[in-house]
Amino acid sequence: MSENPAKPGLQSPALAASAPANLPARPERAVVVFAEETRLPKLRRLKPGFRHCYAYMSLPGGWIGIDPLAYMTEIKGYYDWPRDADLAGHLRGLGQCALTVPVLTPPRRLAPPLPFSCVEVVKRLIGLQSWNIRTPWELFLHLRKISLDYGFVLFYISFS
Repeated sequence: MSENPAKPGLQSPALAASAPANLPARPERAVVVFAEETRLPKLRRLKPGFRHCYAYMSLPGGWIGIDPLAYMTEIKGYYDWPRDADLAGHLRGLGQCALTVPVLTPPRRLAPPLPFSCVEVVKRLIGLQSWNIRTPWELFLHLRKISLDYGFVLFYISFS
């Protein structure tokens, strides 16, 4: 791979221009997962089962997992997973609450300046801009409507 000598680690413009034109600019769908697990005591006041969320993005070469944690963001590639796999169904089979949602085209305006959280990261990943969604439970309720509107099969589990 040819690198830009002026800034180490950057691709040269000629190499970037030679990328295949048939690759989509953005993922078409994502799987959002809601979790109970939290190590932060202040998050225990959130609704049980909806104290954290993260996402998997479907890309031409597989899936990318993005898990925004309080102290870092984990990004992992899952290139051996088929792009058309029912990942949400698989995760639900493992006892997790997961929704398949489309990646929306956000309006070209400044996103609401809300604090960094797992919800805010997932909202920006899927192109959702809203002042009213601040907790994983509120995000779940909103994404459930979107998932149904776009015709994704929806099953979810409830935590008691």
